[in-house]
Amino acid sequence: MTPTASASGWRAVSGLALALAAVAACASGAEGDKGPPIGSVASAEGSATAADTGSSSGEVGSTGDTKGDAEGSSSGAGASSSNGADSSTTDAGDSSSSGDSGGEPQCPQLATCPTATVIGEVSGDTGSPSLSREGTEPVWLTFQVTEDNDGVTGEAVSFTATLTSPPGYDFDLFVSRGPLGGATGCGGTMQMSTSAGPDDVVHMSWGEGALANGADDRAWIAIEIRPKDGVCDPTASWSLLVEGDT
Repeated sequence: MTPTASASGWRAVSGLALALAAVAACASGAEGDKGPPIGSVASAEGSATAADTGSSSGEVGSTGDTKGDAEGSSSGAGASSSNGADSSTTDAGDSSSSGDSGGEPQCPQLATCPTATVIGEVSGDTGSPSLSREGTEPVWLTFQVTEDNDGVTGEAVSFTATLTSPPGYDFDLFVSRGPLGGATGCGGTMQMSTSAGPDDVVHMSWGEGALANGADDRAWIAIEIRPKDGVCDPTASWSLLVEGDT
């Protein structure tokens, strides 16, 4: 081999080596560019961690707030319910107490003397049919006592009212005689019987003495029947008997 050929061969080998070195260098550089620097990875991981932590904190805070709101609502509802129950109990107790004390009697007198029920008439100086009534409640009744004897000899006008109370109950008898020749027994001469026994009796007599007076002595009578203690029973009846000329 000639010196010129040898030199050319070395130059060729050197060129090939340089080419291979360049290729290796390029390959090494490409490998280094494939991922982010180590510092960038750490920063990204820190950001992700912070984000996750913040998100978790937000979720915990939200859960806590929700739980607090729920507990507050529950407490408020419980307090309101408790207050409502106390109020209802108090009102019911007050109402019950009011009903127990100072209440009206079981059968109050609803009628009045001017609205008394007319039950008829009896003769005060001659024989006549008697009047009778029965009932279970307090009542006002009215009737007329007439004068029918026109003889020269005078005779008083009279009647007797007898009230019989049912067993276990006590009704009282109040009788008012109106003015002679008047139209009502209200506000007149009063007599009453409030005995504790079963019978209450009122007898009234007025008018002529031994001689006739020439006047009309008829009169209206008003009677009130009233339970002594304000208690009566719809199955327990009192009875009233009115007899004239007694």
